[in-house]
Amino acid sequence: MQAIEGYCSAFVSLPVEAPPVMVFGRSTKRRPHKLVEAAAKGSILGGHSPDEIDNINTLGGVVSALVLSFVLGLQYMVAPGTDEMNYADYRSLMCKSQEFRLFVRDVFKIEDIGTHSEEFFNFTKLVRPGQYMDIEQFLVSGMQSKWGEAASGNDHIACIGDKDVQTAVAFTFEDFPKKYMHAFVLQSGDFYRWSEVNERIGAVAGALIFAALLWSIILNLSLALAPVREDDSGTALVAWLMIGGPMMMVNYIFMVVGLILFFVTHGRQLMAMSPFSGATSWNTVTVALFAILLPIFVVGVILGILSKIWADYNAQKDTKAEEDQGTLQVHTDGDGNQEPEVKADM
Repeated sequence: MQAIEGYCSAFVSLPVEAPPVMVFGRSTKRRPHKLVEAAAKGSILGGHSPDEIDNINTLGGVVSALVLSFVLGLQYMVAPGTDEMNYADYRSLMCKSQEFRLFVRDVFKIEDIGTHSEEFFNFTKLVRPGQYMDIEQFLVSGMQSKWGEAASGNDHIACIGDKDVQTAVAFTFEDFPKKYMHAFVLQSGDFYRWSEVNERIGAVAGALIFAALLWSIILNLSLALAPVREDDSGTALVAWLMIGGPMMMVNYIFMVVGLILFFVTHGRQLMAMSPFSGATSWNTVTVALFAILLPIFVVGVILGILSKIWADYNAQKDTKAEEDQGTLQVHTDGDGNQEPEVKADM
């Protein structure tokens, strides 16, 4: 009897589970989807915190908003009709079309370019002491024999960087009425225009950066409304990352591609403004973009990935599982009276 009484007076621990919350007669407690459970066990989607994901989204949004302000300003500069774009279009048409070269010659022969008195263009220009250049002969046959109608991108860049072409443009552009150039382009069809390509690249860059900004806002709102901070198990965050994670990756791709296109548009704009396009092309495209920017970007991406892998490898993880459930302990005295006592296992 003493053994039985001693046994009855002992504490008996029984697990206690809080009853599920009932909403309209149905329980809101349900098991996560098996895909979410499988993803939670992985190292890619599991182990993150809501603040970490929120910071990544916010960083993308801030950078996109900053770059967008520069892209929109650049788009106004590359719009057709500006002085810089007129200069670039005139030079490109000279390299692209023999018909335009003859058109320039004809306009100068009939158009009065004088300010106060009648004056026609003088095609013979002094280029060095004792050395003259016949602009008319160069327009009619010189460019055609040397460059033809430069169709490919490489030939076109080489043509506008040619010293004789740049000299002819320098002598004729200021005096050539721009209304004739616009009329020629409108009437002659789809000729290559420097401003058209600049405008297209700048528009794509602006669209990608703007899309990155919008997606950052959408992702931040979605993360804020999702129960990722209320769910201590982290399952809700894993479920959110299954859709939001790929969106974040694509969003950063939008931003990076937009940044590259912005830099390309910037370089082409500098070439459009420069009377020495050959040297400007070498400095902005060959040196700045391909020799400096892209290698540094690639090295940065590789080092960033390696630093993440190295940190994961050296991280000390706690493998001990923590239980948050309480236990119900029932104390019985010798008279058989039971006094329930709740004890929480911390």
